[in-house]
Amino acid sequence: MILLSFFAHKYALSQDEGGEASLKAAFIYNFTKYIEWEGADNSGDFIIGIVGSSSISGPLEKIAQTNNVKGRRILIRYYNSTDAIGFSHILFIPRNQSSSLPVILEKTAKGTLTVSEEPGYAKMGSAFNFIIKNDKLKFEANLNAIYAANVKVSSQLLKLAILID
Repeated sequence: MILLSFFAHKYALSQDEGGEASLKAAFIYNFTKYIEWEGADNSGDFIIGIVGSSSISGPLEKIAQTNNVKGRRILIRYYNSTDAIGFSHILFIPRNQSSSLPVILEKTAKGTLTVSEEPGYAKMGSAFNFIIKNDKLKFEANLNAIYAANVKVSSQLLKLAILID
């Protein structure tokens, strides 16, 4: 938890896009330490999906090369259209995605935790959404979306989030 806190306070909005993408990738990886996928098959790869293209791809690939999630190899999958979206444990939805969030959410399977970075997406149904507040990277958490994803999120992680109704 110290690592998440450190990242949340150390980096400001003035970071370049690459720094912001690296920070978001680190947050996503650290989210996995505080989330349990209930009823999920815990064998095989841990899949992080990305809808479309995003600057977060490179940093997530680097994390996947040297880390794992509870002993499972991390696999990054890219979905170039909403029709291509398959199962992911985490699905990252970049800002300015050409598809609308409701269409993307309709395609996500139960057990998929959605993470986005577009203002308003947490209120619209994304489980976690990155925002900039007071020149710092923060994240919102939509408890209803988390519940619908059939995951259990540690209260330690939720204490760091801005909770959305």
